[in-house]
Amino acid sequence: MFLQNLDWLIQPEALRSMAAASRSFHDRGAALPQPGQSSPLLSVEDGIGVIAIDGPMMRKPDVFARVLFRAADSNMIGDALREAGARDDIKAVFLEIDSPGGTVAGTPELAATVKSVNERKPVYAFSSGLMASAAYWVASQARAIYATPSAQVGSIGVVQAVIDDTAALDAEGIKVEVFSVGKYKAMGAPGTPLTDDQRNLIRSNLAEIAQEFHAAVLARGRAIPADAMEGQTFSGRQAQRVNLAGMVPDRAEAMRRLRVYHSAVDTQSSAMNASPEDLLAEARTQVDTLQRDFKAQADLLAEASTNLDSLRGEVGLLTADLETLRAERDGAKTETTTLQTRISGLQATQADFDTRVQTEVARVVASTGTTLPARVTPLGDATQAAELHAQFATITDPSAQTVFWRKLTPEQQAIILKHQA
Repeated sequence: MFLQNLDWLIQPEALRSMAAASRSFHDRGAALPQPGQSSPLLSVEDGIGVIAIDGPMMRKPDVFARVLFRAADSNMIGDALREAGARDDIKAVFLEIDSPGGTVAGTPELAATVKSVNERKPVYAFSSGLMASAAYWVASQARAIYATPSAQVGSIGVVQAVIDDTAALDAEGIKVEVFSVGKYKAMGAPGTPLTDDQRNLIRSNLAEIAQEFHAAVLARGRAIPADAMEGQTFSGRQAQRVNLAGMVPDRAEAMRRLRVYHSAVDTQSSAMNASPEDLLAEARTQVDTLQRDFKAQADLLAEASTNLDSLRGEVGLLTADLETLRAERDGAKTETTTLQTRISGLQATQADFDTRVQTEVARVVASTGTTLPARVTPLGDATQAAELHAQFATITDPSAQTVFWRKLTPEQQAIILKHQA
């Protein structure tokens, strides 16, 4: 499968879809249909050159990639850009993008072409679908980037898939021997696993490409946070929050901004041959242009101010939430300290109670000679006193009387003595 062993700047989902389409095509044994006549990449709308970038971008894709994946040729896109930059009837360029990304090969060069044209004529990039990975790299060199709320923008990262089919070939009884000179020469060859050195080389290459990618998207001063460049894709609304793109409701609004912000004035006619009326009309046109530019800049400042106020409001809410959490944390600490103090007091009370119980038990044992509870008879209860005296009187053996006497409490002994008197 030609998709593997290539460095891609593309959404992983798109790469998986392309791989599935390729496998399905081969499994069916289908024949390639004849490609139809495609429309030119460059069209002109009221002095604005519109270049459509649709599908995965590849450098010189073959007919298989063109028909099966609807791949766009990055070389042809570059030719369209250079043509738009050279034509006098085109005053600005509008990149209409719907692409999940593409191969690394050809992408930096195409982005450099966008940058070069943008230095001569304003270039805007717009998407109402996908502007991901390589497509965003190319768009990042435009003067402005716009996306609709539901568009998908970003996916700043690099990916390469290497299939290790050694186990599958072994199961089929196929043994592959590869002869090569150089430890990287046979890297990714069918039927051979990668070595650690080869894996490290791939990682190093991808890291270098990612570094170049990051530098390119930040080159025009966009304040994109590092955590927004980890390969994830954002909606148009989210992309605006992390400065990947501005949000517009539709294509017409993006085109309107391009026309208003960069209105072109044809100054090719010679002032010496112009009549006073023509010079006055030209001056009025220039004044109107300046007024439009001023209004456009004021709109931009108002939009930026609104975004700033919104961010300040969010920061205020987050600060309030943080203070609330801190207060709750401090309250929890205070309650914990109070509970710990109460627990320590209860433990001390329990220890004191245990000590007192043990002391009382020791006293009772010392006075009665037993740990069994004695029957306590209230003083003055004649019936119980008589029973206790009768029980003592039935004991005739002096030793037994002594033992019985020692088991009595002082109160019981007093009852017997009083009864005898």
